Formats: sequence, C-alpha cells, structure tokens
Amino acid sequence: MPFPPGWQGSTSDPEPWHPGIWHRLPAVQQPNWASPGIAWVREALLSLPPLTTYDDVRALSRSLAAVQGGNAFVIQAGDCAEPFGSAAVDGAVAKHRLLGRMSTVVSERIGLPVVTVGRLAGQFGKPRSEPTELVGGRVLPSFHGLIVNGPSPTEAERHPYAPRLIDAYRTAQRVYAELKRLASGFGPGGSAELPGWWEAPPPALATMGTYGRTHGNGLEWVHSGLWASHEALVLDYEEPLTLRDPNTGEWFLTSTHLPWVGARTNKPDGAHAMFLSGVANPLACKVGPDVDPAQLLRLCERLDPDRVPGRLTLIARHGAALVRDRLPVLVEAVRAAGHPVIWMTDPMHGNTVKTASGLKTRYYEDILDEVRGFFAVMAELSQWPGGVHLEVAADDVTECVGGGGAGLAELPDRYRSLCDPRLNDVQAMALVSEIADLLLGATATLLAVNT
Repeated sequence: MPFPPGWQGSTSDPEPWHPGIWHRLPAVQQPNWASPGIAWVREALLSLPPLTTYDDVRALSRSLAAVQGGNAFVIQAGDCAEPFGSAAVDGAVAKHRLLGRMSTVVSERIGLPVVTVGRLAGQFGKPRSEPTELVGGRVLPSFHGLIVNGPSPTEAERHPYAPRLIDAYRTAQRVYAELKRLASGFGPGGSAELPGWWEAPPPALATMGTYGRTHGNGLEWVHSGLWASHEALVLDYEEPLTLRDPNTGEWFLTSTHLPWVGARTNKPDGAHAMFLSGVANPLACKVGPDVDPAQLLRLCERLDPDRVPGRLTLIARHGAALVRDRLPVLVEAVRAAGHPVIWMTDPMHGNTVKTASGLKTRYYEDILDEVRGFFAVMAELSQWPGGVHLEVAADDVTECVGGGGAGLAELPDRYRSLCDPRLNDVQAMALVSEIADLLLGATATLLAVNT
C-alpha cells in the first residue's frame, strides 16, 4: 500500500481533512457560476459512479515510486484543453497510439520501462492569466475550458454554466471506457491488430504483450493502456468525485489517476493544495520561475509530509531562457530537505509567444532547448530526470513552429487547439528521439557517480 491507512495529509492542520475542507481557504481561478446554481450539479455528481478504481491508483503509485528511484521514465502528454464528446474519444485513441510510439523509442534506447500518462479524460478546465479578453473590439470573459464556458466569442457562450460539469463527467466516462477497450488490444473496441510501427518488441519490452502492458526489470507493475491525468482546477467538479475506500479509510480522487496543481494555483496555503493534500492519489505540481525555495518546500510539506517515494512529482516549467539559472536552487533545496520527489520538465508553457497576427505559438527549438537545460541541471546535481510533460495533438496540426512542422506562414492552415499550441505527431516524435539520447547520457552519468 503506497500510503498509510486513513492517511489524512499534514498532521499540522487542526481540522481533520475531508473533501470539502478547501472551502475555508482562498480558491483562485474558480468560476462564478451563472443560473442554474451549482448545488444541484454537485448533488448529481455525488450520485455518479467513480471514473477510476482505488487499485489502479495504487498501481500507478508503485510505478511512480520506480521512476523516483531512477528505474523508469514518465511521458505525460495530451491536449492543452480537451474537447467534449466524440472528439475527446477520437483524440484519446490517437494519443494512445502516439504515446505508444513515443514510449517505445525511449524504452528501446535506454532499456527501462516508460510510464505513459495522458492529459485526458478530464483536462477540461484552463486557468487564465486574465479574467477577460478583447475579442473583435468587445470585452468578454476569458475561455476557461469547456467544463466552465464555451470558446465562441459571444456573451452567452462565455458565461460559466454549471451543467457543463455533468457534460465533463460524461465525456470522461466515455474516454475511460475507450481506454479500457484499447488496453485489451491496439484498436478501438479491443482490436488486437498491431500498428505499422510495431514490427517486433524491442529488447526492453520483450515481455510487453500490448502497448502499456509492462513487466519491467522485476518491478511489481502491470498496467495496460494509458494512465489518465488532469489539472485538478475546478474544485466543484473534483470534490464530489472524492470517495473513501471503506477497507482502508483512504480518500481517493476518482476523477483521474494523477491530478496536478497548476502554476497559478500552487500556493501552499491555497485551496487547491489543501484539497489534494488529503487524497491518496499520486500528485504532481507545476513549478515556475516565480516559485522560490521556501515556497516549494512548504508545498512539499503540504502535499507529501510523510516523504513517500512516488507520491509527489514536481514539473518544472521555467522557459528555455530561465531553466538553467532558476531550477538548480529548487532542486538543491528539495534534495537537502529529504523530499523523494520525481522531477519532470514541462518545456511547453514557458515558451509560448504570440505572432504578429495574434496567434499563440511555440518554437520547437525553444522547447528542445528547455529540455536540454533541464537535463543539464539534473546531471549537474546527480538527479534522475524523471519525465517530460508535453502538449501534443497526435495529428498533423500546424500550431508549433519548426521541428519538421509548420513555418510561421503555415500556422493558420491547421490550427485547431481550443487553447494553447500543441506539437504535431512529427514534432513529438522528433523531440522524444532527442530525449532518448539525453536519457542515455543521464543513465551513464548517474552510473559513473554511483560506482
């Protein structure tokens, strides 16, 4: 069992943890729900079955403990903002395929298992830096993801609408059902037809029956398909889906396997950190250039007071220009305090720019440069680079520039993202090949240090 029975988070809090405890703390980035009210929607969510199982979450915790020990690597990827309905299901199928290809490249190169995690089955909410935006000369509420409002630039679409929480649950339910079918084979509905890239299992995956079913290096670990993850942003959605295991007393967030706290909600004394501190799921937290060592250590104490390997993943998102300067002091502080975290890199969010026409984009070379900077910092401090967190489309979109993708002039051709720009499949495969090479160097460096 990854966490003690009945574990409730930090013992320094006078009030025992419960799913609604976040209401007593500042909760930023929360919708101001329009009529009909949120109360009946929350009641409806309470009556719905869990989307994940306690045992699956525990299995992911064991896998992440292996990553923390330097025995595996994480690839986490998916949409910036997930669509609703059939588009989400189709997207999950495509990302299942793409992450399978990406994980194979890394596993074959370094001889270690890869934990594959999708940004899906719940990535419906988006924090925004400004509450409003100027569209066509009108000031409108910002788009906060389909769980909150709509992307169309109209007053009616942009007002928060609480029944969207039910739509989010129903879409996530369909995506989980499809992932379950995919886990039994490679195609929708359980088809076992192998894709073209799978000619023979590479040596590291010799015991892999289908993508994602990994028995790696004697680890206690069997999993088929993708783990799901999303930013636990809209707490009115997350709270009703937090259930207690009657056999152990542990609370689990059953909307996902791996929830994370975003860069705009990661205050140690904020509602989001307090809410997640009491669930037994493994947790992740985005760490940007505005986080100092003291704040980060308080976050670690809040989210992993018992220092359980695999419990907490820190996802660095500094931008290519800052990662080499700002990250080392954070890694040093966490190591000195004895927190057994996983360090990952998010090379996407710190490298977003706008074109002259107003389109958001990211340059592949900036993304790759941040990855290289992250690996350099980890090597300098003898830390395992545990994973990469990406936004990918698994399609031929033209949203990021370079890396075998679009040039600036081609960006409007197939720009389909609901929010931020994503790598297309060609760019994603090019990047993961670079990452595999960097991992070879990381394993050699750590081997030399430890011998």
